[in-house]
Amino acid sequence: MARLNQTLLHKVADRLDKAPKYIREQVSRRASREGVASSAALVMWARDLGIGVASALEKLPPHVQQQLSMPRVVAPRRVRAASRKSGAARSRKPARRQPAGRSRGKAIFISHASEDKKLAGALVELLRSALNLSADKILCTSVDGYRLPVGSDTDEALREAVLACKTLVGIVSPASRRSAYVLNELGARWGTRKPLVPVTAGGVAPGELGGPVGKLNALNLSSRPSVQQLIGDLATEFKIETERPEVFAKQIDSVVRASKAARKISKRRRATR
Repeated sequence: MARLNQTLLHKVADRLDKAPKYIREQVSRRASREGVASSAALVMWARDLGIGVASALEKLPPHVQQQLSMPRVVAPRRVRAASRKSGAARSRKPARRQPAGRSRGKAIFISHASEDKKLAGALVELLRSALNLSADKILCTSVDGYRLPVGSDTDEALREAVLACKTLVGIVSPASRRSAYVLNELGARWGTRKPLVPVTAGGVAPGELGGPVGKLNALNLSSRPSVQQLIGDLATEFKIETERPEVFAKQIDSVVRASKAARKISKRRRATR
């Protein structure tokens, strides 16, 4: 059985202003309720609190890491009985429906450099497989099937996407660090205070990010545990359950390979200029 990560345990205790002993007891209860190991329950709790867990995740045995990708146990909500007034059913106004033709924004916008097209495509396939997202919920401008609508003003459409999407995932690689578009998209999104998820690739370490985005916890797409955490964090953000781990295991491997290859691709392209 994997021991509890003491650093993570104390971070949770500090965040909640509770004694470590209390946190340890609650972790045991959560583990029993979720049907997972205590070490996995601690990582889940820390992740829900917005605490970075990548380093703790890497130290867990593979079978415990797998538990973190399993669907979370969610208790069903009770449906309140409709109250009656003077013996008659209270009338309700019908819910206002969104017109079918009106755009309601994307769930995820993947900001990336064109050189990272293969990595972006692998990430799209992973998100669709793990989170069951339909194609119209993802915008990724260099991947077929997820591009901007034909005839749209590119700059205006990108500006709208940065502001309107539910979550922006920014791929920070050697190529994107030279891209004015990616840097502007990340900066503009940071200013909205809406969910912004920086992920690194191609040899760029999370600690190398500059500017205000550099203060955000970043995940490394070259690390399998970090990619697993990305899926878990997005599922928590969207309040949905992930697919079973074996369903998207190959897609995770594809993202990790593409991330590691991004460094070689960037070097080759610079050498030919």
